[in-house]
Amino acid sequence: MHATKKTIVSAVTGLALLAVAPTTALAGPTKTDGWTFCGSSDANWTTSTQGRSGTVTVTGECTVAKANWRLDVYVNGEWWVYSTGSVKAGTHTLKVVAPSMPKPNDKRGNYTYAKITYTAGQTWKNVYEEDLGYLPCKGCTS
Repeated sequence: MHATKKTIVSAVTGLALLAVAPTTALAGPTKTDGWTFCGSSDANWTTSTQGRSGTVTVTGECTVAKANWRLDVYVNGEWWVYSTGSVKAGTHTLKVVAPSMPKPNDKRGNYTYAKITYTAGQTWKNVYEEDLGYLPCKGCTS
């Protein structure tokens, strides 16, 4: 939900009127570089086991004093692993360790992406996906 517009629907004598009214957020999260209060700007994969396990690292930034995050990693379209935590305003690094990777279903490797969900308070939620591409894996068997 963006903090710049609010939709109001009211019924008057059987007719529905739709109005768009601006709202103001006095002390809430602000928008920066295309995201409302937190966003991700980069993701990468590192491995020392030829792709059988590794770490997904995401770089992000928040404009709020404190936000919670969840980092989910999907491999070949299926959920694989996650981590959670909280961050303060500014640039931050999120990490999740994948202890094992499945046998690739494509000769290019395991297609992998990260989904980052930020929440602040009861009403602020941003979700981003960072494409990690095809990760080769030598010896993956599961």
